[in-house]
Amino acid sequence: MNASMRAWATLWLLALGSSARAADLWVKNGGNDSLDGLSPATAWATLGHAADVVNPGDTVHVLDGSYQGFYLTRSGGAGSPITFHAEGQNVRIAADNGTTPDGINVEGAAHVVIDGFVVDGRTRAGIRVAVSQFVTVENCHTGNNGRWGIFSGFADDLTIEGNEAHHSQAEHGIYVSNSGDRPVIRRNVVHDNHANGIHMNGDLSQGGDGLISGALVEQNVIYGNGAGGGSGINMDGVTDSVVRNNLLYDNHASGVSLYRIDGATGSKRNVVVNNTIVNAADARWCVNVNGGSTDNTVLNNILYTYHAFRGAVTIDASSRPGFVSDYNAVISRFSTDGGDTVIDLSAWQALGYDAHSFVATPAELFVAPGSDFHLLATSPAIDHGTATSAPTVDLDGSPRPVGAGVDIGAYEAQLTSCGDGAVDPGEQCGEPGLSCTDPCRSCRQCVCALDAPVCGDGRVCGAEECEADADCAPGTACQGCRCVNPTPCSSGIDIGRPTLALRSSPFMLRLAGEAVIPKPWTGIDPLGHGVRVVVDAVSGPGGVDATVPGGTGWRVSADGKRWSFVDPAGSHAGITRIVIQDRSKRQDGLLHWRLVGRSAGSIVLPDVHRARTAVVLGDASECAAVMWNGPGQARPRCGGDARRIACR
Repeated sequence: MNASMRAWATLWLLALGSSARAADLWVKNGGNDSLDGLSPATAWATLGHAADVVNPGDTVHVLDGSYQGFYLTRSGGAGSPITFHAEGQNVRIAADNGTTPDGINVEGAAHVVIDGFVVDGRTRAGIRVAVSQFVTVENCHTGNNGRWGIFSGFADDLTIEGNEAHHSQAEHGIYVSNSGDRPVIRRNVVHDNHANGIHMNGDLSQGGDGLISGALVEQNVIYGNGAGGGSGINMDGVTDSVVRNNLLYDNHASGVSLYRIDGATGSKRNVVVNNTIVNAADARWCVNVNGGSTDNTVLNNILYTYHAFRGAVTIDASSRPGFVSDYNAVISRFSTDGGDTVIDLSAWQALGYDAHSFVATPAELFVAPGSDFHLLATSPAIDHGTATSAPTVDLDGSPRPVGAGVDIGAYEAQLTSCGDGAVDPGEQCGEPGLSCTDPCRSCRQCVCALDAPVCGDGRVCGAEECEADADCAPGTACQGCRCVNPTPCSSGIDIGRPTLALRSSPFMLRLAGEAVIPKPWTGIDPLGHGVRVVVDAVSGPGGVDATVPGGTGWRVSADGKRWSFVDPAGSHAGITRIVIQDRSKRQDGLLHWRLVGRSAGSIVLPDVHRARTAVVLGDASECAAVMWNGPGQARPRCGGDARRIACR
């Protein structure tokens, strides 16, 4: 290599190293997109330019001023998100982004944070997130937008936190749609929107599985919504989710609705706990359950409406299976036919609901009905809730429970004598002689309150199963504070075109797939070294772990591109036939395999919701794996039961 080539290579490596490091980038009114953007003095002028060039870990600092919106398609990484951060309180998006009729649009991206922008008066949505993963929208103000304040579609693991969304002209304040799983909607103020305050809609017609699962909606204040219909919190095709510690008041339609119109199913297996819902005089029901929305739980809520004849809970016949409602402070009006007829609390209790609930008025419950929904010292809601599913803090972030038990509603009454140096009734810590002995509890307001679990802090708390391998049973490992079955493959190589069929009794196994294993191969030689196949679940028992050694039973073709194994006796975990083909002619390193196993014996099948397959073809890194999605989810997915599993 001559000197000029060496110099060019050195510069290229330096540039590559520089681009790999996270950068602090700047945008300001009066900036210049031709500068480097690395300081306020050399800031860029437009957010669109920043969106075109940001890399994982970069933070775009935006100074006060008015800007055209931006359209972001670039992704950050886990632990190194792309962040757009408003440096002041007056960073305004004053024009749509130029590609969609929205202020800020994040599409086809992952690991992105949008923080602190004012996005008012845009044509459609203030902020839109579509076909993306791990996006956070926080501390933003979205008002008077044409259709939605904050909208998402097909966005998994979305967090919407600490925003204000108000006066959406056609529809909703916050709208999470289209099969986006595990959204977190927390500590937002959502008010005076034409339709729903917060709307979640699986919407099967748009593709995907038509369900939103694993949602957490907590500590939001939602008021004045629904003049055009809807709910404070609307849930269409939402499953296995939690709605807790929310304050809903003066909304003009429903409070919390669990139902099906567009979703693949009704809203099922949800928990609505410790919310305060006080509806306006022109509103509907506080909790509305219909459309085959079964197995829902409603606990520790204040449910009151100023409407003349509507009331606390309405449910239709299709949604009653598995419905649990109890420990609520209510107005004495309920319905079992979707609101067509009304019964009182005693008749409702005779049906098996709300055995521990009671009737109470806002004047009996609240410090200042209509403006301050904290509990009066004499409130009948104090200490009358259940600990089941109750959150460990309240809407203010103060500890729960305080005193003799859990309070009903979004607020927990706190001890006013904490810190006076004397041990008073209900105090557990924070005074002389009192301390918390549980390592997972800290002293807050003289009460030993559960800490939020933090993976990696050395304490096994809450839903955590472990902090180290030693916390788990023999044969399992601690990953992400869960005890999991160790996988034989950690290469990160996915199995392509995977299929799997597995029967428990009599045992039968068929699987096929392919993967590109980078060359040069070091251990791939089935005749000499054999292969290992594992079908199991992330956690729990069951499955197949078969190592078929090299040697007897193996044959290799004359061109060395095809290996086959035949053993009618199934001597190795029932495996009777394997065919592996080197298809490097099509793509370098590509291997394809098919495997069959049969025996008269029986096996325990792995959990169909958490199944996975790994194939080790050579040394430990020459392997590929697939994590199967559960029934009804996107492919690759598994279906089946304890007798048989089919995956593709």
